[in-house]
Amino acid sequence: MKSLSIWFADIGWNDGVICLAFVLIMIIIVLLVFGKKKEQAVQQVHLRDLSNLWTKEGRRSIHISELSPLWREKEPRVQNDEELQLCDPRAAAFMQKIHTWAWFKKFPQQQTVCGQILTLLDKEGHCPSVVDVQGDVEGGWDDNTYQILAKTTLLDHSLNVAEIVVQLLSESKAWHVIPDTMIAALAHDLGKLKSVRGYLYSLGEHPLAAGRPLASIPGFKELPKKKEILQAIKLHHKLPQGLLGKTLKKADQLARQQELEEAVLKKGPEKIEQGTSDIQETQQVRGQAAAQQAQIDIYNDQDPPEKKKIRPESLQQVDISAWFDPAGFLDALKPYINKMFGRRFLAFSMSDGHVYFQTKVLEEVTRKMAEKAGCMEITTMAQRDESMRRVLLTIVSHFRAEHDVIARGLIKDNYFGGYFTVTRKIGKDIKGYYTPFHAEAFGSIAEMEQAKPQMLRDIVKVSPYLENTSQKQSK
Repeated sequence: MKSLSIWFADIGWNDGVICLAFVLIMIIIVLLVFGKKKEQAVQQVHLRDLSNLWTKEGRRSIHISELSPLWREKEPRVQNDEELQLCDPRAAAFMQKIHTWAWFKKFPQQQTVCGQILTLLDKEGHCPSVVDVQGDVEGGWDDNTYQILAKTTLLDHSLNVAEIVVQLLSESKAWHVIPDTMIAALAHDLGKLKSVRGYLYSLGEHPLAAGRPLASIPGFKELPKKKEILQAIKLHHKLPQGLLGKTLKKADQLARQQELEEAVLKKGPEKIEQGTSDIQETQQVRGQAAAQQAQIDIYNDQDPPEKKKIRPESLQQVDISAWFDPAGFLDALKPYINKMFGRRFLAFSMSDGHVYFQTKVLEEVTRKMAEKAGCMEITTMAQRDESMRRVLLTIVSHFRAEHDVIARGLIKDNYFGGYFTVTRKIGKDIKGYYTPFHAEAFGSIAEMEQAKPQMLRDIVKVSPYLENTSQKQSK
């Protein structure tokens, strides 16, 4: 303390206080800086170096795609087409084609989806390619046709359609449409797989049921044209829109004709061994007729321009010579006359010498006759198909010109039917669309009238429906 007093005396009291304060401040600063706990330094490690810690001796690096599922809620990596192992030789060969076709180079997504569908078909597609569910368009075929086409597996039919799609689009130089249409071709009948049969299938809606397994195919939901593909599959038995949908429908119909022809021709020799050569000859004729009709429908049947409403007078007649039998057609119509289906009727006679048939009768007879001749193009047409309207117009025009059995005074010459008002003794008038025939084509009008059930006896008059007649009558 004495030395400190002497020091203060030498420098002066005020200056000493200032120096002491400065020293104390420096001591505090030093304590704050060096007395604080030293933080642990963070070491940054590159992902490449980190992978070496997880593998033995760093011989293999882990790709980021293998690590991402650990912290991302995404589905596992989709297997590459080249890694897919297909058991069926034809499916494997078709997969190789998909890898070599040039048009898939710019569409790798579609190529991957095709591979996934082929894998599913390779695993489950050895079931029959036809369904026998009531209400389905295929469920209405007769047993003979069904049994023949059932020999073609779903896998083979799908590949047949896919190959024809390539043929049709290549001939029209629409190669850019092939990848998406290929998906539709391979997947259009997936609703027939046993593993996905459910409510829609039970209702005879296999085109709708196909959407379920297709939507679950990895990569399909990301396709730009997924909606168009699903729409084409949904309508492939009806009236599709666009090049994709129309090509799928034509390819499906042509594939069926090809399958029927091949099966019928193969079946011929078996019948010879049984001593029934006439059956073989008939089957060969059916097969040839199917092939001929296929050529007509694929190359001569032009679809109307898209988004253009067809006026009735623009419908063109088609070639039905390969399967149409006028006398047989009239014989097939006759059982419907004055027959009741519960409280419904499809055809009835009138004492003035006319017989009126609903259009659905003509269509049903047309399908059955075409089916017996092996023309699957007609058989597979959906109701209200524009092509069926052309067929019916051709049939009625033939009866009108060659046999004069159509009541010309009741419908116009370029129409296959017209709207009529059916007046009854009791109850409201009925307005319906009918094709009027002369009764003489079906036998005695007196016998028809005598066999009429009571409900049809109540019809007192049938007259053309005059309200907006020009718009009501149709081909």
